Amino acid sequence: MDKDDKRFDKYVGQKIKDRRKQLGMTQAELSDILGLSYQQVQRYESGENTVAMPRLMEIAGILNARLDYFYQDAPLPPREETGREVIARKTGRTLNVLLIEDSPDDELLFRKAVANSNVPADIYVVQDSEKALDFIKARRGAEPPDLVVLDINMPRLNGLALLRQLKDNPKTRPLSVIMLTNSVRRKDMLESYAQGANGFIQKNSNLNEFYEDIKRTLQYWSQTVVLPGAA
Repeated sequence: MDKDDKRFDKYVGQKIKDRRKQLGMTQAELSDILGLSYQQVQRYESGENTVAMPRLMEIAGILNARLDYFYQDAPLPPREETGREVIARKTGRTLNVLLIEDSPDDELLFRKAVANSNVPADIYVVQDSEKALDFIKARRGAEPPDLVVLDINMPRLNGLALLRQLKDNPKTRPLSVIMLTNSVRRKDMLESYAQGANGFIQKNSNLNEFYEDIKRTLQYWSQTVVLPGAA
């Protein structure tokens, strides 16, 4: 890793350590709340390991700190944006969404929610995690999904296991993955973020509220953020 990148990781790690000590919290206590090993928290605080954004958001909540506290005055690496390195944002692009869902009823409901959102989107659906891996692999040379919407309760290989495989593979790690699930278990939510999920949304039994949740989600991913395929 670039030396300047490690300087940034060390800065963020030191801010975590400083805030933890301000609160009188030990590394062991923080690791227990996060559900991580003591050594992992040590690596975060030393800057040896990069703290992913979902994890940093979780730490910020535990330490009762604003997210920008960890970045303020950070030593950002020098920018060398020339030629193809410059982000050229494209707007008005149709969002490619891969839904991994084994329930036909939930698939139909999701399709209706997308149609109701008025956000241009092409929906691809696979019914299990193994088919999802085949689908993503087949599209590597073409246009990968802009957004993967994944249920936890899948046959054979569950959603959390699939998420882990996607985020462990450098070729699929950049995929944006949203967990859309009936699960009410806090453990599932924390594990999803720990494995690199970009969001965790509970399926809403209120139809209008569910439509609104999907609308806001699609608007965010299609209009607010810059995705690799849209840059």
